[in-house]
Amino acid sequence: MRTTYRFLRAHVLQRLVPKSPLAFDPDKPLEVVGYFSMAAGVGESARLCVGALSDSGLGIQSADVSTRSGESSLVEWAPSRVPATRPGTRIWHLNPPMLPRAILRKGIGNFPRAFNIGYWAWELEEVPAEWRNAMRYMNAIFVPSEFTKRAIQPFTSAPVIIVPHPVTEKPAAEGVRRKFAIEEDAFLVSFIFSAGSSINRKNPQAVIKAFQIFSAEYPNAFLLMKTSGDIGKDEGLQALARSVEGSSRIRIVTDNLTSSEINGLIRDSDAYLSLHRSEGFGLTVAEAIMQRTPVVSTNWSGTVDFCDSENTWLVESPLVPVADEHPEFARLKNAVWADPSPEQAAAHLRQIFLAPEAARQKAENARTFLLSYLAAHTYEKAFSALAMTRSQPS
Repeated sequence: MRTTYRFLRAHVLQRLVPKSPLAFDPDKPLEVVGYFSMAAGVGESARLCVGALSDSGLGIQSADVSTRSGESSLVEWAPSRVPATRPGTRIWHLNPPMLPRAILRKGIGNFPRAFNIGYWAWELEEVPAEWRNAMRYMNAIFVPSEFTKRAIQPFTSAPVIIVPHPVTEKPAAEGVRRKFAIEEDAFLVSFIFSAGSSINRKNPQAVIKAFQIFSAEYPNAFLLMKTSGDIGKDEGLQALARSVEGSSRIRIVTDNLTSSEINGLIRDSDAYLSLHRSEGFGLTVAEAIMQRTPVVSTNWSGTVDFCDSENTWLVESPLVPVADEHPEFARLKNAVWADPSPEQAAAHLRQIFLAPEAARQKAENARTFLLSYLAAHTYEKAFSALAMTRSQPS
């Protein structure tokens, strides 16, 4: 049934959505549609969008179309209260597979009554048919990175504009080490990922291998990986947990944590290690940078927009064919992604361990660069670009 629904959604429902004939009007109200009550990265990106636009003085309406209940207490976010008026522009902070259900929920007849912008984060150079079909009805597309823009731009005549997630330094809870019984003097390495977003793409197996190589020489190290997902149902998570059984220095946490607790974990870490195979942006990497935590990151895909050898520890990676059963990747025959070296990552951890002051200075450089990069690519500047072109739908 799920396979049939995915096929119908990709090739039938996506083709039924009408395209708006309207041009962008910066003077009309703006609404952001997203998974505001969900702890997933796509929800956080929508919350960041509303926060940034509200901080700029705009009265932003938000429409929550979350598909999972019970997570609102974890995200520590409340929508701003503005008068509900018909929006002239909508930003759909949802990737194409999420759109048909959300559009139907908002009312398909309302869709062409606004200028519609899709905010999409795609992680590979090859783009699925469903995404290409959804491009047909978007008046503009915002993307979080140059990597995603290069993938999407060839398939649409609509404006494709880079707007990275407007990451800020969020409140961080105290006592996270104590909560997980991690010694204060332990060298703490952390990694945060969602198992539902393709566990192979997030590549926690390589993080574990890199840490094992590093900790063989420095046994006072500790790796804490926070993941969202049901370990009782997810075979990938179960296999990951089995791979660290018997290790007292590696912990995989599936507990529900609040946003401030996750920020506290990142802030209290001595290094953040992301050996992703591909990222549309790399939100947790940017969050670690904003918390001044030294970052070891794969040198490929979305993160390279704000990670370089001057501010982070980059792991060189040959490209290999994508091998993944995730529905988003299943039909992509020519797709490739990175295969980062755990050995090089372990060497970077060793450098951070041996020279902590230099590492913190490098992390401060990363934060300075990220702040400058974000300031150069804001939502307001994207809207100005749309207003200048007054793009008409093709």
